Amino acid sequence: MKKQLIADPEKCTGCGLCELVCAVNKSGVCHPSLARLSIWRDETGGIFIPLICRQCDDAPCVEACLMNIISKEPATGVTLRREEGCIGCRACQVACPFEASRYDYLRDVVVNCDHCGGDPMCVKYCPTGALQYVPVCESLEARRNDAAGRCVVTG
Repeated sequence: MKKQLIADPEKCTGCGLCELVCAVNKSGVCHPSLARLSIWRDETGGIFIPLICRQCDDAPCVEACLMNIISKEPATGVTLRREEGCIGCRACQVACPFEASRYDYLRDVVVNCDHCGGDPMCVKYCPTGALQYVPVCESLEARRNDAAGRCVVTG
């Protein structure tokens, strides 16, 4: 069953624990810039939005990759990269409309979330439940309900 990582900005406090856990898990270094997700922060407005790879069906990063090393895993829908072929040009990073392609300066490659092989560490350590890993059908239903809740009917 395909699953998707989703973020609820209303639950996110901007603590950054997800970034740190991801960075340590993927690079061995405790530095948020090495995480495969990030948090957009508006400190004055108290708005925090986790930016995660949306695993797009028609991913712009796949098309933009000059080395053709990005592909979709058919069974999971996860966007995968063969990092050994990456030249660090960052074309995929520029093409991503969600700021989800991240440059790993230690290895000079661009990376994205790979769902930690089906067990995302960021979800496990998110103290508020702002990050969830759910079946795609539940994710779509949640988005529909959220959009419906924001609709204003005037009469």
